[in-house]
Amino acid sequence: MSLQLNDPKMLEAIGILANVLDDITGPERLECLMAANALRQVVETKSESALTFAQQAFESLEPDVRRRIHTDATETAIKVMERANRRTNPRLSRPAGKPSGGGILDALNTGGLKTERKW
Repeated sequence: MSLQLNDPKMLEAIGILANVLDDITGPERLECLMAANALRQVVETKSESALTFAQQAFESLEPDVRRRIHTDATETAIKVMERANRRTNPRLSRPAGKPSGGGILDALNTGGLKTERKW
């Protein structure tokens, strides 16, 4: 598993995903908070082993919860990119992408915050 953990955009995407996990309510809240904390550990340490643990924590969530997180993270990432585009060039705007799956990489790769898939 070789993501560019020193890439600021990748770390920003991981942070967005962690923030979305923080906002989940319901019976899966504890598992979501654990996954969010694991993702923050990745941002803090830039460690492959932390990323492996975060992936396992995320993928242990129910598929419908992962899809909801994926959708929310995609919407948030699109808003972040639109704000950044408006700051750098007010005439540019980015069209919204459609979520394609429910895995951690799909959640990270959607909305303009792309990473190279290696696993």
